[in-house]
Amino acid sequence: MILVTGATGRVGGQALRRLMEKGLDVRAFVRDPAKLEALGLGVEAVKGDLDKPETIPPAMAGVDKVLVVAGGWDIPAEDANVIAAAEAAGVGHVVLVSSLGVEAGVASGPFHAPGEEKLRSSGLDWTILRPGFYMANAMMWRDTVVGQGVFYEPTGTGRHAILHPADVGDVAAEVLASDGHAGQIYGLTGPEAVSSADCAAALSAAVGREIRHVDVPEEAFRDGLAQAGVPAPVADNLARYYVMVKAGEFAMVTPTVADVLGRPGRTFQEWVAENAGAFAA
Repeated sequence: MILVTGATGRVGGQALRRLMEKGLDVRAFVRDPAKLEALGLGVEAVKGDLDKPETIPPAMAGVDKVLVVAGGWDIPAEDANVIAAAEAAGVGHVVLVSSLGVEAGVASGPFHAPGEEKLRSSGLDWTILRPGFYMANAMMWRDTVVGQGVFYEPTGTGRHAILHPADVGDVAAEVLASDGHAGQIYGLTGPEAVSSADCAAALSAAVGREIRHVDVPEEAFRDGLAQAGVPAPVADNLARYYVMVKAGEFAMVTPTVADVLGRPGRTFQEWVAENAGAFAA
């Protein structure tokens, strides 16, 4: 039995579907079972909350493997709660979705680092997935793209190899379904490094009107995040990530998605084609 947390999210939901397609025994851990039922997957669901550790152990009964996808504001606690419950239940293998920003201490990396440390020091078999920046984060641009035809990022001409969340879910499912991944840390990126101008061009082609990227000073970007109510630690880590993107420090492309899945990762153009309606004027 494989337990999937974050089962109605982009990564966990994709992993859940792929595992079911493989004919594996799967259980979903969700805050709202009705939301999962609406997807029509017909999978067993256990109601719980990663922020409420007492709700997790019942979901671990008979579980051999766990996918940990923390999705709240308190990622360190959520990761720790699932790992502790997995240890107590004698689970065989835990796959943790972390962040490519762990080593650099940017983006969501600082929030995932404690969970990585806890998992590696546990007695569990483990695999850590470190995805880079998700293409789905482009949804942060939606309001200004729709209203003004622009989005604002302090990235200059820097490039980063953003990736489709579905590819992370597919990799997670493959790791859970096959052997040879224990003790591995996999850095995951998209198939190419793109600039914000490249993203603007892809959006323009998809929606049929000009969309522009406007480079802004870091402080202006930080002010915008604060006005939007983004918590200060999250805003700081994101702004520092963009500084590194602008400097070309996240332009690397890893082969892991293709190596694990036997196919290239999805491109930003593919993601935009799937989500063009969200950016229509």
